[in-house]
Amino acid sequence: MNHTSKPIQNKSFSFSRQLVFSLLLSFGIALQVNGQQKKITEKFKKETVLKIDSLLQKNYIFPEKAKLIGAHLKGAYKDGKFKKYELLDSFSTALTKEVRFINDDKHLGIKPRFVPTKEKTKSNQDSYEIYLHNLTDDRKLSNGFREVKIIDGNIGYLNFNFFIHETNQTIDSYLYLLEKTDAIIIDLRTNGGGSPKTVQYLCSYFLKAPLLLNTLYFRKDNYTEEFWVKEVNGKKRLDVPLFIITSAKTFSGAEEFSYNMQTQKRATLIGETTGGGANPAESFEINSLLEIFIPTGTGINPVTKTNWEGIGVIPEYKTTKDMAYDKTLELATKAAENYRSKNAAESKKLYQELQTSIDQQTKPLNEGDLAKMDQQLFQVIKKMTESDLFNEGDIDVLSADYTKTKPYIAESILKSNAELHPKSPIAFLKYGDLLEQNGKKGDATAVLKKAVEVATEIKAPYLEGLKNRYESILK
Repeated sequence: MNHTSKPIQNKSFSFSRQLVFSLLLSFGIALQVNGQQKKITEKFKKETVLKIDSLLQKNYIFPEKAKLIGAHLKGAYKDGKFKKYELLDSFSTALTKEVRFINDDKHLGIKPRFVPTKEKTKSNQDSYEIYLHNLTDDRKLSNGFREVKIIDGNIGYLNFNFFIHETNQTIDSYLYLLEKTDAIIIDLRTNGGGSPKTVQYLCSYFLKAPLLLNTLYFRKDNYTEEFWVKEVNGKKRLDVPLFIITSAKTFSGAEEFSYNMQTQKRATLIGETTGGGANPAESFEINSLLEIFIPTGTGINPVTKTNWEGIGVIPEYKTTKDMAYDKTLELATKAAENYRSKNAAESKKLYQELQTSIDQQTKPLNEGDLAKMDQQLFQVIKKMTESDLFNEGDIDVLSADYTKTKPYIAESILKSNAELHPKSPIAFLKYGDLLEQNGKKGDATAVLKKAVEVATEIKAPYLEGLKNRYESILK
């Protein structure tokens, strides 16, 4: 499962940038770039074509295709296909059309560079201004996220446009809101892709480790980078019904997420076949006014041993982009009902298992009997917690049934609850309260001290109240 990877530097400026599966602001979106309306000369056009050819031969993931693309581009220039373009933006659009002519690689394209407003500055100042420009763009896009909500029928809905790098906390927050839903819909109809690491993180919420999601092979240095399911900061939803809405505009990283989930049989896809871009691209400077995105790597799925380049990800339910939401909601509603029924049956089974285990217990006569009972109940309660059907509060409620009739059972349940929720001050507080109530002041003091320590560590808002509670038992 261990793997190594090498950092990739953006050739346009000195700040290191995350290699991306797509242009977060794709060529189809209008860009406000300095010099976009700048007039250009014939000499500029010729030098640009020659530089693009050079960059392709050196960096494009498929060397044989690079030769064909370069030859076609130079032929297009020789035939006068660029003569009518006098402005930078129209010229860059025409160049993009020609470099895609051979194999229609949608990650391959040319666009105007962002040029710092101060023309004569030091290179590091230029780089910082470019950094701020990109940071501002990400913020204007709300880091790629558009909407999260819970639809009638307890169905979670998440809609976002880009897999922007370093947005794990946003994903954690959004998935926390959907933690108790009975089905989840992820709408990627307008998602243009983004960082493979962000794709990896979102995938990890719905799949169990260890599992290889995707491998990227890079021509440069002949190396590979593997992306495995990882741990997340929130609660994984390993069996919740998952639905993904796609369209022809679903591209790159959004396609990888869809492809990963589909090949692992973890989600149902509804909508249109996606755009078909699987080769991660890197930005290279052509000159002071233009830059080119060149695919330097390609994806290899561990299940299919290939990818979706030029084909797209084909949904299980094909429908138009506009009709896809209604169809998905129909499927999700039915799946949520089945999920609730299944959970109800499983919940009853686990509860009965706990009752059977409790009925078999007698009051411990010594430390050995107590340890044996604790371990038996812990295993059942652990299973209940891992089932996603019983949370910390549910376990606490179960213990209440025995606080008077069988206090040793209640203690064992709350002890298990605290062990299974080591970052919960309240779990330790409840356990400590019961120990004191049962006359075990020494044990209660130690547990309440732990509650204060955990509350301090997580900066709980009720920390002062816990400190007062701890001090009261010391008096």
